[in-house]
Amino acid sequence: MKIATQHYQDSVITPYGNNHWNGKEKIDISKEKDDAVILEISAKGKRAIQLKEKNEFEQDIVQVDKSADDLPAYSGMYDVDKTISSSLENCSKEEQGFVYDIIRENFLIGNGSSVSEEERQANISLGMKKAEYAANNFISEDKKSSFLDAMESIAKLASAGKMNADGNMDYGVKKGNYLGHGSNLVYTTDGLDMMRSMDSGAYDEYQRISRESSNSDRQLNTLKYLTNWYSNAVTKNPHMVEKYEAKSDEYIEKNVKNQKVDSIFSDLKTESKSAFIESLKAFQAQNPNFLSNIVNKELSRKYWAYGIIA
Repeated sequence: MKIATQHYQDSVITPYGNNHWNGKEKIDISKEKDDAVILEISAKGKRAIQLKEKNEFEQDIVQVDKSADDLPAYSGMYDVDKTISSSLENCSKEEQGFVYDIIRENFLIGNGSSVSEEERQANISLGMKKAEYAANNFISEDKKSSFLDAMESIAKLASAGKMNADGNMDYGVKKGNYLGHGSNLVYTTDGLDMMRSMDSGAYDEYQRISRESSNSDRQLNTLKYLTNWYSNAVTKNPHMVEKYEAKSDEYIEKNVKNQKVDSIFSDLKTESKSAFIESLKAFQAQNPNFLSNIVNKELSRKYWAYGIIA
């Protein structure tokens, strides 16, 4: 089991029950303070810290644009996420982005305050028809069935989600991080989400440190606090990770597996781009005041406009 921190998750790993991981060099970023923790840091991560010390960090390290259309989106259900990632291995970036946008925009939305619960469920239904379109048009035949099953699992997870008073959605499962892609996708436990779920007091302190740190120090300060918390927490409770993971499994078994997905968009045609767009326009004409913002956004999506065929 490996624990990935929220920041530097591509280059910083705190190992669970192991003092070595993948041959990465250990360096002490604690500046000789008493509460030092040794982290496993890749060569890229080490270089980033060295550059920061030379005041070159901002110029030399390019931040990933997480709004990019083709970035993966995951549910936290590892087997499901790996199935989808594997199904998209040989697809174009536009096709991959189309599928991941279903997960982001139709299924696991972050905030639902702008739609009613009926509309949110209908949006999930629209996502399943888009997944069906993907299966019919660019997912390989041998992976089509498993891909649709995986997408339906995320749709069920989304359908069972609950919204709090601020409109933020809670889908009840752990927020795992992933390394690699496609059939090589590797799951790593999200240390910050584990803190949030298992130790609310520590999570409040983490947020305070984040708020009160300067922009230049925030990532290093919060990373160090999270790593020290994890080291102490697993010493006191060696089974904490297993308990954290088990909470998700129990939630899925109880609330997700038998969940029903809305079928309001079941009549949409999915054999081609043009058929999908025409049937969606027909739905809009019959239901002009329902889900109008989402349907209009879908109809204007660049993916549909490019290379429409009869």
